[in-house]
Amino acid sequence: MKCLVTGAAGFIGSNLSFILDDSVICCDVTNDWMLRPDDAVELIESIDDIDCVFHLGAVSSTTETNLSKISSNNITFSSRLLDICIEKEISFVYASSASVYGEGSHGFSEDALMSPLNYYAISKVAFDMFVKQKIIDNPNATIVGLRYFNVYGHNEDHKGDMASPVHKFLRKALLQKRIEVFEGSENFLRDFVHINDVVSITKNSVNFPSGVYNVGTGEARSFAEVAHLVADLTGASIIEIPFPIELMGKYQSYTCSDNRKIDLTGYPSSRVGLEAGVQEVFHGRE
Repeated sequence: MKCLVTGAAGFIGSNLSFILDDSVICCDVTNDWMLRPDDAVELIESIDDIDCVFHLGAVSSTTETNLSKISSNNITFSSRLLDICIEKEISFVYASSASVYGEGSHGFSEDALMSPLNYYAISKVAFDMFVKQKIIDNPNATIVGLRYFNVYGHNEDHKGDMASPVHKFLRKALLQKRIEVFEGSENFLRDFVHINDVVSITKNSVNFPSGVYNVGTGEARSFAEVAHLVADLTGASIIEIPFPIELMGKYQSYTCSDNRKIDLTGYPSSRVGLEAGVQEVFHGRE
């Protein structure tokens, strides 16, 4: 299977491209040797041997406020890719996000009412809605959206503030022997899913029925628990810091993947546990 991966230099994209190996065309804005996103649609139009597009590239910062930048990348470009894939009968898998659920007051099943808290999440809601209609209009197409929960693992170094708590806590612990957590971090719970599970599900999702699927463990764990796991491995101390004012009202306090829909595809229900996952990331840095 020959695939094109957008966002191939990113966190999930780089890990996926690695396991796809020689069968992948890499597309990203950050590497000169990769295909530029502006050229991706033209390439797909000009050749006939691409079987699947994994569209993982996006403006992914949850604090981005430039609407033109977000809509151009996350909605307009995504729509162009989707349309050409439908036209050429190419399977289309794209990255959605658990951020569409907001505080999760309506639950975390794929058909739950979405309540995004920031512009990034709004852009993901918008494209998910376009996809829902495209699936109805094109019943023979393969169109799969993956709502990634809190992914952690290898190749996060470039993500800065958008890196996972596992990555940020480990980095701080190894460099400074301290871990900074927000006050009340025991009350912030997320579904932390290891990159190995994410890339496996992403690769295999071309065999799923068209639709949007959650990609998580189905278990919510607190930021405090993550900090203590890292502290136990590194001997670092845990320091509480004030919760940032700019994040108030824009920060998910709880996420937990409802895995019932993805379980129906026949994909194995087991996931890497947080304890094993944190240890794997830690030992991989040594």
